[in-house]
Amino acid sequence: MSSAFFMSFLAIPVALFSVLLPVGLVLALQVFLCRRGSRLGLILPALSLLLSLLLTLSVGIFQRMGGSTLTMQTVSEDGQVIEQVVEELPAPPLEVGQVLAIGGVFLVTNIPTVVLMGIWFYHKNRRDWKKELEKMDIQDLG
Repeated sequence: MSSAFFMSFLAIPVALFSVLLPVGLVLALQVFLCRRGSRLGLILPALSLLLSLLLTLSVGIFQRMGGSTLTMQTVSEDGQVIEQVVEELPAPPLEVGQVLAIGGVFLVTNIPTVVLMGIWFYHKNRRDWKKELEKMDIQDLG
């Protein structure tokens, strides 16, 4: 076997490990925070939402770029500037495809937010269920 095949075969587990390890650590941190307290479990989803909004806004701003400044100069034969006109050209309006691209970026970047919120809801419902069960046990004893 060639060394290129072996290196590409070895690259797959390394790539998977470098992607799955941070994702697993973030999920474990979310579970830990949710178990510690109801409000603590909202930290990571809020950060994820803020990051997705930042990415969406940056894509939107990049899509809106396109306006420019046009500078025209009239120069005499000896090299002196006689007249200078600066004209601002507006950015073209957003097209439907650009708006769909911005919406797609927003949806894709919010996938981690939805997953983290799902973990939070699971632990919140579980905590609420245990409280109700304790209330029922206290009522049965009383």
